[in-house]
Amino acid sequence: MSFLNNFYRDVAIDFGTSNTLVYVRGLGIVVNEPSIIARATKTGKTLAIGEEALIWHEKIHPGINTLRPFMHGTIADYQATQELLKGFIKKTTKQFLQGIRRLVISIPYCITEVEKRAVLDFADQVGAKKVYLVYDSIAAAIGLGINLTEPMGHMVVDIGGGTTEIIVMSLNGIASGESMKVAGTDFTEMIIRYFRKEFNLVISERCAEDIKLQIGSATKLEKEKTMIVRGIDLASSLPLEQEIDSVTIREIITPSLNQIIATIRKCLEALIIKPEISVDILDNGLFLVGGVALMNGIQKKFYDDTKIPVHICEDPTTVVVRGAGEILEDIKKYKPLFVN
Repeated sequence: MSFLNNFYRDVAIDFGTSNTLVYVRGLGIVVNEPSIIARATKTGKTLAIGEEALIWHEKIHPGINTLRPFMHGTIADYQATQELLKGFIKKTTKQFLQGIRRLVISIPYCITEVEKRAVLDFADQVGAKKVYLVYDSIAAAIGLGINLTEPMGHMVVDIGGGTTEIIVMSLNGIASGESMKVAGTDFTEMIIRYFRKEFNLVISERCAEDIKLQIGSATKLEKEKTMIVRGIDLASSLPLEQEIDSVTIREIITPSLNQIIATIRKCLEALIIKPEISVDILDNGLFLVGGVALMNGIQKKFYDDTKIPVHICEDPTTVVVRGAGEILEDIKKYKPLFVN
């Protein structure tokens, strides 16, 4: 095995709307970069990917354009997706002679058959010898250390950049599942729209992300916050500053959070014919993962609205790829969990 590892690597990938993460067996997470690509406008040539492309994003001249290949958890631009992921894979395999032996890819629960084939085609393009697909929430559960083989119900709520997945699992199977295209990027877009509508001010995507991270909250804060935001006034086309407070940002994002909570309830209602699983979830609580899990007050918000205990792990943004990496350690053990 050690001799073969000098030639091949086992790799796991969690690609999403906001970030793509790559895990290499024996090395851990080696890539955690934005899912963005920069191209020359005239030639279409790829100039940068990931962190380097993000630096150029929204600060570039007409000769360069940037794009995100994934939208709401699905592939929006197939060619750009290939270029992005090939670039990330290349970063992990420079020192190896042959490339990837086993590749685990986490995919959204809502993925279509056409999209699944596109993912498998990508895996073929990067030269993976064997490919295994697993749902994001299943990988997250493994990363959380949940034993999915036991006759016990577990709920994982994964609020990523483009999608939210709510999965109830028991005995290596999915008892109930819902997927919705309301997630972190929607919060960002709503903040951008608010500034344009209320203040006639254009702010960047990065600025909206900063607002969300710095003063965004799901519940009332003990001490509400304010922030000075810089943008471009639409009337004068000149730079302008505008103060915003955490109360306003909370009002902007609360409708989307309520949509997610309503979907959690829907998922639980689907279990009415399996009351023992619902009882398990009440005992075990729900596990919240993804970038939105880091928002101030979200644990309290979800508990207040569902009356189910809410658990958030130490690093909810990497738990999916860590779970996919765990699968690499014992493919045979996790075989029943793979997507056909």
